[in-house]
Amino acid sequence: MAIVTGIAPGASGVVESIRQSHSRHDRHDRTVSGSLRVAAVFSDRMVLQRDRPIAVFGTGTPDAKVVVSLSDDHGTVVAESATRVADSSYWTAALPALPAGGPYQLNVSCETDSLVFRDVLLGEVWFAGGQSNMELEVHTSADGDAAIAAADDPLLRFINIPKVGQVDRAAEAAATWQPAMAPQVGGMSAVAYYFGRRLRERLGVPVGIIDCYIGGTSITCWMGRGTLETSDAARPYLEEYDRAIAGKSMEQMRKEKDGWQRTFDKWNADVEKTKRKHPGISQPEIDRILGPCPWPPPVTPFSERRVCAPYEGMVERVAPYTVAGFLWYQGEEDEARADGYGELLRLLIDSWRALWDLDGYGLPSVGYQPVENAGRAPFLVVQLPQWIDGRMADDDPRHWPVIRAAQYEVSRELDDVSLICTMDCGEFDNIHPLDKQTVGDRLADLALHDVYGDDTAAADSPEAADVRFEGHEVLVTFAHADGLHWKGTTPDTQATAKPCEDCEIELRMQGTSGFEVADDDGVWSDANAQIMDDGTVRVWADAVREPRHVRYAWRSWGPAPLFNREGLPTFPFMR
Repeated sequence: MAIVTGIAPGASGVVESIRQSHSRHDRHDRTVSGSLRVAAVFSDRMVLQRDRPIAVFGTGTPDAKVVVSLSDDHGTVVAESATRVADSSYWTAALPALPAGGPYQLNVSCETDSLVFRDVLLGEVWFAGGQSNMELEVHTSADGDAAIAAADDPLLRFINIPKVGQVDRAAEAAATWQPAMAPQVGGMSAVAYYFGRRLRERLGVPVGIIDCYIGGTSITCWMGRGTLETSDAARPYLEEYDRAIAGKSMEQMRKEKDGWQRTFDKWNADVEKTKRKHPGISQPEIDRILGPCPWPPPVTPFSERRVCAPYEGMVERVAPYTVAGFLWYQGEEDEARADGYGELLRLLIDSWRALWDLDGYGLPSVGYQPVENAGRAPFLVVQLPQWIDGRMADDDPRHWPVIRAAQYEVSRELDDVSLICTMDCGEFDNIHPLDKQTVGDRLADLALHDVYGDDTAAADSPEAADVRFEGHEVLVTFAHADGLHWKGTTPDTQATAKPCEDCEIELRMQGTSGFEVADDDGVWSDANAQIMDDGTVRVWADAVREPRHVRYAWRSWGPAPLFNREGLPTFPFMR
């Protein structure tokens, strides 16, 4: 059965809306002056990364000298760098590290050509990537209208990178940095908005978010072909794409794409009509009336969802813009090949870090000093929440637990990769849960703790540290387990459930504890569980006399009721 991930409900058609706005209001390409071009991610109102060398880059005439400077309100130059355009026509300069502050003016000149960017701030910059659950915008999220109305912080800013599968200079030039305020904040990633808002509250410096995502994309869409060809896990994706376009003309593929687009647009229009006719109707109910979303779109070389497409049309266009780190929320689209996800996630992290490492761009002649560990930018990953297609509720394929395990393993194996658990999030039969504040706030707390060194931030979910098999019982000891308690069962009950008052003696019976055990035959049985007074949980099942394996929350959707005092859910595991 095909799983529909698709775009986030209500997600902006960024490229089309940008082009329309651009054609109506401003046909001037703000990124170009004569033969000098600056990457489109630079614009008025941008936020540059504090306390690190600041990469500025673009294209020009080979061997021409490019000078980059930052000046204050009085015209005083506070930083300057120079470089020469390489034979490839690309140039990269790096301003020296500066503290948070602003507003500044960024000046870029090459002989008689020059570009000026105003209202520039220095603070913390994060890159938000992934698919539809990162894409889901503030206006569509839970309590979105209230969040938009309350958004009044001009020092939280964002830029939406146009969703394209090929370089689109017009769309790039029309996309600009904006303050995350009403009304435009409604089109910002909800996860990224809540993440940035919390950082602003805690750090007190400007925060910038680079929104770079497309719903319905595999992780292989976000890497280059040369990288993917080194991976056994990526090979099926490449072969599938090559087969899909083999023997087809561009005319034929455009015709297929246009036909699908008409069907898709009609389905979306019918969805909106149904919502107006039946206020409060759920997406599963809509699907039962209209049929499922017509997904996926045809595979073409110009599709923004083909392998490598967003990498070529989006990621490469932003790098190496200096950032504090990366947010990554993705994995749903890859459930059919869950076993290879860990390999691909490692590959993505390594390839992005290499792409952003300034040492790989050649040293500018003025103003650059290498930074220790510059090629190891932090990655904050969202472990997949709970979800299952309602049609498969009685026959769970358990692909999502495999992806969650891969995300966990990568976060523990690679330096400066951290993970949030969201097992109390998600919605039954809705792959796009609307509560994005929980996710964004947890990512921010993780950044505060792991990146900014704030030990007061609650960032550590309970995780299995030791497992002992003793007769008919299993004793599981958890780290980060202060105040371990039960709360609800699945996400739909946990939002309103109260923690038990006497957790030490409360038992969770099989089917509600989230624990399962198996003996050497590998047949799993739901288990009883009791929290002990030392962060240990005693697990047993009457049907399994000598358990040799134990797992917790190993379902796409199911009981996951174990929390610590900070209210953080326990990571799933299998031993």
